[in-house]
Amino acid sequence: MFAHLVSTYHLHPIVDHFTIALLSFGIVAEILAAAPILLSGDRAGFVSGWGQKLRSTALLLMIGGAAASVMSYFTGDAEADRLWDTMSPAAQQILLSSNGPDYLSHAVLGQRLMYAFLILAAWRVMLELSKRLERTRIAFLIVAMFAAGALLYQGKTGGELVYEHGVGMARRTGSAQQIGQQPEGEHAAGSFKERWPSFRTATIRRAQHL
Repeated sequence: MFAHLVSTYHLHPIVDHFTIALLSFGIVAEILAAAPILLSGDRAGFVSGWGQKLRSTALLLMIGGAAASVMSYFTGDAEADRLWDTMSPAAQQILLSSNGPDYLSHAVLGQRLMYAFLILAAWRVMLELSKRLERTRIAFLIVAMFAAGALLYQGKTGGELVYEHGVGMARRTGSAQQIGQQPEGEHAAGSFKERWPSFRTATIRRAQHL
């Protein structure tokens, strides 16, 4: 049932966008919030007040991003099971490497990132609740930045699977390199940039007649 929903509604790329956006902005907000607090020390003021607001925003983003990372992993796992036999050997190596370090493969790194962001979210909640853990904030920021870098690398390998190897794309031709090319007899006149202005004008005209 779950795998059917994932494949029918293409949930993996949808959830991934939320995961990357929430966690990336959450970590950036944490860094921006820490800067004025470190610079102003314990002094209250406009800058430190905005720092506190950013910290509250970052907390919500980290919790939401960690929850999204769980869905990213399970939807990706379902898609990997469904598409494995249709992948080229090169795509299978990206998804689950047997030659290089396995921790860089898309599937393994996705699972480890899920655990990492769940731990980071719990760590962030504890920072909010316990003053004793406040001294670990800098360590939290360093770990979070490394995790964000790994998350962006994960997005890169996911893009390679789709755009370079055609994983999950309906093949109209025999090879992944030909995906996106129209078969003979179906070539449309002009490029996208050439056709876009006339398409936009026609859309405006139709809207005016409504």
